[in-house]
Amino acid sequence: MLAWLKTLAETYDVYADWAGTEQNDQAVLLPISHSTFNAQIEVVIDQAGNFLNARKLEKGRDAVTIIPVTEDSAARSSGIAPHPLCDKLCYIAGDYTAYTGDDKEKYYEAYMGQLRDWTISEYTHPMIEAVYQYLEKRALIRDLVMSKALELDGNGRLTDQTKIHGLGQTGANVRFRVLGDSMPQEVWKNQELYKRYSDYYQQRSGGKKLCYASGKVEACSDKHPSKIRNSADKAKLISGNDESGFTYRGRFTAKEQAVSVSYDVSQKAHNALRWLLQKQGYTRDESAIVCWMTNREMQLPDMMQDSVNAYHGVDDFAFNFDDIDSYASANTAKQDTGKYFTRQFGNAVNGYAGKIRVDDKVAIIALDAATTGRLSVVYYDEMGGRQYIEAVLYWQQHCRWRRTVKVGGAEEGKRRVTFECTPSPRDMALAAFGVQRSEWLEADGKLLRTTVKRLLPCITGKRAEIPEDIIRAAVRRASMPQTMSDFVWYNDVLCVVCAMIRFRYERRGGRMENFLNDNVDDRSVLFGRLLAVYDYMEQRAMFERDETGKVKERRTTNAKRYWNAYSSRPAKTFKTIKQNLIAYEKKLSDYDLSRFEAWTGEIMAYMDESKFTNAALSEMYLPGYYQQMEAMKAAFQKKSNVEEA
Repeated sequence: MLAWLKTLAETYDVYADWAGTEQNDQAVLLPISHSTFNAQIEVVIDQAGNFLNARKLEKGRDAVTIIPVTEDSAARSSGIAPHPLCDKLCYIAGDYTAYTGDDKEKYYEAYMGQLRDWTISEYTHPMIEAVYQYLEKRALIRDLVMSKALELDGNGRLTDQTKIHGLGQTGANVRFRVLGDSMPQEVWKNQELYKRYSDYYQQRSGGKKLCYASGKVEACSDKHPSKIRNSADKAKLISGNDESGFTYRGRFTAKEQAVSVSYDVSQKAHNALRWLLQKQGYTRDESAIVCWMTNREMQLPDMMQDSVNAYHGVDDFAFNFDDIDSYASANTAKQDTGKYFTRQFGNAVNGYAGKIRVDDKVAIIALDAATTGRLSVVYYDEMGGRQYIEAVLYWQQHCRWRRTVKVGGAEEGKRRVTFECTPSPRDMALAAFGVQRSEWLEADGKLLRTTVKRLLPCITGKRAEIPEDIIRAAVRRASMPQTMSDFVWYNDVLCVVCAMIRFRYERRGGRMENFLNDNVDDRSVLFGRLLAVYDYMEQRAMFERDETGKVKERRTTNAKRYWNAYSSRPAKTFKTIKQNLIAYEKKLSDYDLSRFEAWTGEIMAYMDESKFTNAALSEMYLPGYYQQMEAMKAAFQKKSNVEEA
């Protein structure tokens, strides 16, 4: 039941040397018994506890501060539960009441008592002794006002009318820098201080119980960390505050009967999960999903991205995403840049896959918001590294379609590349349930989360098919092209649903490369091909171009206008579309008209009377439409190339 906790704790042990340090500008793995908060003020003192200066911090990454915590302070929402070192003004300022009129003396006494215990223990450190000596003077707010880090009103009171980072200044978080021989001088970056506090706090643990995750008798905790998805996240994976009201739904008399997890395992697992999500996780639509190598440091392809962006940033992947323009320029105008790119990318993927070892292990976990204050594990799986890579490669090789995607690093630096790639699970969810309200497709967050979760087994296990209802929903969206812009309909819906159909088709033994030839007797495919012929015929006739080759006027074709009706009643709607095209046929050149007539005759040769009915088309008509359209465009392009030569 708690395999995910055990695996995460073991992952923490693999990277334990990284705790508290920045690695390649990535998120920081928190030490045991530590958390983070956003500091608004930084106080500088010397080793004798004398105030030197203070400053307001800029909002952003620099404000994120690693702080030691207790079980109570890490989980506090009300009551008195001070952090051991860095905290809010009401805890650490002995003159808080004098400057605000709000009696917080008990907060200050609780903080100082806790800090005193640390300073007199064998785990003390010159930095915390200096902080204790300074705060004992009860002059923090006075010093902050003098240094202009805080402001008083006309009555000499500290109020919340003045804001720091958008928050009232009475609730400001304060961190300390101690100048002296110790390096670094920042208390929130000192590795020795991390170690001393962790040892100090863990030796204070109470009675021991059986840990359900490790199977060992250890000091257990009933208060577990939050801030899993981000620093403002209050939802917890493990909580037991149902002692009144439902009283554990009548199943237990005490929360320990449901689960008991040691403090050490809980800290390691939660810190590892938080770190992995920040470093390489997918956090969107209130869900959080991460896949990682549990036994060593090796980056894995991100299965939540489309197949090309899945490898962006992976160190062991020998493909330079910043040189995509050179890949394109390496080809002549008549070559297919997409195929060239696909070939180069495929070589890099095969090279990366060869670096997976036999003993590598991979884990995947997906979290979702169960309630406002609780998270649930909605998907968890473990497998061998090679098994995972084989499953991902199978997914990427068989669930793909030619479409345009953005690739590269930062959003402003991304470029559009057209080639065969696998759409991301979120792309599939949007294709099935999205509605275009602005430039892109949008959908309900809960529906997106649920759909993405249902697609995970399709990626990690070759035996799992894409659920039928998701494909049907995507086919319905693709059958309504008039509700979207041409690009969104074609690229984000039609191509995505064709990729999903391909995955199922090839899992059942088919090959999409031979799709049209292998399905000459399938009425849905034949009707899809006919729709493409009449759609492209009208495009060639209607879209007149100026001297520069730019289309003068672009209007919706009859095929697009009647598309939805065609998919439901193809025989009847086919006649309507054909009748409406009579006027456009006169605008076609003799060559164009003869080609379209030849294609129509070729398709109709397989369409006997028993197939030419009004029974609704299956999803197979969509790849039939697409491949027929691509074949016709290629034929006309080939003719143009010959004429230019």
